[in-house]
Parts: sequence; structure tokens; C-alpha cells
Amino acid sequence: MDRVDTSRTEEKISSGISCIDAIFSGGLEKGIITEVYGEGGGGKTNLSLIFSLSVLSAGKSVIYLDTEGVSTERIRQLSSSMTGDLKRLYLYRIKSLEDQELTLLRVERNLDRKQMVPDLIVIDSFTEYFRLEKSNDAPGRTSNMQKQMAILMSILSKADCAVLITNQIYQDIQTGALEPFGGYVIDHSVKAIYKVTKLPESKRKVEILKHRSSMEGQSTYFRITGYGLECLPA
Repeated sequence: MDRVDTSRTEEKISSGISCIDAIFSGGLEKGIITEVYGEGGGGKTNLSLIFSLSVLSAGKSVIYLDTEGVSTERIRQLSSSMTGDLKRLYLYRIKSLEDQELTLLRVERNLDRKQMVPDLIVIDSFTEYFRLEKSNDAPGRTSNMQKQMAILMSILSKADCAVLITNQIYQDIQTGALEPFGGYVIDHSVKAIYKVTKLPESKRKVEILKHRSSMEGQSTYFRITGYGLECLPA
């Protein structure tokens, strides 16, 4: 049992972009899992990379698990004005659901051995291979998802870091609404949820869906540019 010091300010990982840091209440909170979800091309990966490169600029390390083929050229574009060392970005291509689980277990094992303690762990996207799973074993898929979320929670109990996962969406047959994949299994484990929406004229909207200290429904707008993100008026 650990006593919580309520007088201590929660440490955040800043993106360095005013509107993003504002909607994230100062940045990604350490010690919790944050989820960003939305349709393809909405900006989830760009947000993940912006936070990652901010960590590198502070001289710290990032573990980035990539299931969707993040562009290394895009990483170099975004990092062109930063002072951090890209060698501190441990980018791993995940090839299957089993590979994803084994990689998370390897990260946890390395933490136990004090081999590397990252400031940020990103899984982009966490649900890609769950979504592509062709088996009809829904209970088995749910159990596997719960297991991987449990590994992430265990990692957070051992390392002073933040975890950011991105997520896909699907259309609910009954309501027609676009919902994040994984439902209650992921919602139960994450403490902050943000929805990214594509809008006309290349605008993007980021909205708070769940947060421990900020009001739900707040939003901000940005545009993806060649070398970063540009804040926009509402």
C-alpha cells in the first residue's frame, strides 16, 4: 500500500503546442493510460509523434510500438527543428497480436532489470490487430485485450512514465454512432479519452470524452502541416 501525496502536482508531458497542451490539461499525465481515437487520417499518429519528440527534446526516451507503418520520413520532418536525439526513440514494428503482447512483456521485463526506463510508451494503434482478428472467439479476444491492458497497468506501477494508445473506430449497428474499438475493456482501464475528428478544409477537432480533472466536451482545433501542427480558432 502506497500513500498518495495530494499536495504534489501531477507531472505532465508537454507537446510544446499551446492548443494541444491546453486540451490535454498541460500534457500527457504520467501514471495513467491516455487514449486518442478517431477515423483514419485524423491526426492520431501526428499527435503521438509530437508528444514523443517533445520527450526526446527533454533528453528522455520513448518506446513506440507501431502497428500501422508510421512514416520514418514524417518523423524526420517533425524532428527537423528539435534538439533531441532520435536514437532515444525506440521504434518497433509490431507484426501480429502475439508480437504485440510479447513486446509489452519484454518492455516490462526490461523495466524489472532496470535496463531502460522510458518517459513515454506509445502504442499506435493498440487495437489494429484485434480489429483484424478473423476468429469468431470473441471471449478469447476480449480476454487477450484485458491481458494486454493489465500488462500496461503493471508497467505503470513500475515506471514513472505515461502511456498513450491510439484506437480505431467502428459504427455501432444499433445507434449508427462511431465508437472506439474495444468498448468497456479499454474504457475501464484508461483514465483520459480524446476523440479526433476530421473536418472540412483540413481542420481537425480534438474533444475530451473522459478525464479525471477536466470537463468533458471541451475541444480545440488544429491543422496538420508539413512540419508539425498548427492551432486554429474554433
